[in-house]
Amino acid sequence: VQAAREAARRAQCTNHLKQIGLALENHVSALGVYPTAGTAPNPDIANYTTGPRSSPGQPNGPAKQGLGWAYQILPFLEQSAVKGIVTQLQLQQATIPGYFCPSRRNADKVTGVGGLTTLVDYAAAHPMTNRCTGAGLPTGDKYNIATTVPFQGPASYNLIYQAYWCGSNGQPLPNAVSDGVIVRTPWKVTSPATAAAPAKGEVVTGMSSPVKPGKISDGASNTLLVSEKIVRADLYAGNITDVGLASWSDDRGWSDGFDPDTVRSTGIQPVSDSDGLCFAPATDQFCTGNSAEVFFFGSAHSGGVNAVFADGSVHLVSYNVDGILFNALGSRNGEETVDFSQLR
Repeated sequence: VQAAREAARRAQCTNHLKQIGLALENHVSALGVYPTAGTAPNPDIANYTTGPRSSPGQPNGPAKQGLGWAYQILPFLEQSAVKGIVTQLQLQQATIPGYFCPSRRNADKVTGVGGLTTLVDYAAAHPMTNRCTGAGLPTGDKYNIATTVPFQGPASYNLIYQAYWCGSNGQPLPNAVSDGVIVRTPWKVTSPATAAAPAKGEVVTGMSSPVKPGKISDGASNTLLVSEKIVRADLYAGNITDVGLASWSDDRGWSDGFDPDTVRSTGIQPVSDSDGLCFAPATDQFCTGNSAEVFFFGSAHSGGVNAVFADGSVHLVSYNVDGILFNALGSRNGEETVDFSQLR
């Protein structure tokens, strides 16, 4: 009986990703580009609309939107009313049932940044490709995935951190590298919104623009968009720290911007919610989010994670997937050959 129930929950989780994939496709059909991943953690929607706080107007489009993909595709999940909310606290408390995996948890709220927050179990893919200028390393040099797979604790984490943030875990810096499909929004706010005036901002030079389908040179069927993210098995209700807030990487939920809440790295292999790495004293910090950010994909399922690709298909990716292959799946333009028989 228990196995049958889990099979049903797993099927529902797969269906949630199919619906996310369809919403991404419809976003492309309507706007010509994929949604973006947001600019930085903990954005305020008031800074990403066309009007002042007193009369917010319409949300910005992908090229200037600080909230990420999960916010931007809401109209294509029949959640237009939620996207119409223009107060950040109300927005982050809104529940989107399709953003939860039933094998893990229900639509829970935790005390996060700015108040109660509805969480999310899925994240967009950010590959580990070229080094960034902001990381103090030679621009254009390729990262060596052998340094992060298998995961080797702090040494691996530091490289992933550099590749992910490109020198800034706030507003993005020029030339920040985003070689996935759901890229970091190339926009920064220079003057926040006030009651009388809308926010002002500027394009960040050298960053990827919102991606058009034609820019996926690796092929839509070979490119991973969104997958399940790891949440350690004892932290499904939110990991509340000693200051009374949920921990990093699972505290802002689906309304976050560019942050591990909604964007994870393919530069490391996915791991199970119950993986021993996440409970070992030397490495548990990389799964709890108390003193380090959580960059792993992962799931509550046995065997691997469900992931939706740019052609709308959903595949199971093994926890034992080759690290170079997994990172290749996250990039749109790496020109790698993908053998799907190696995913399991």
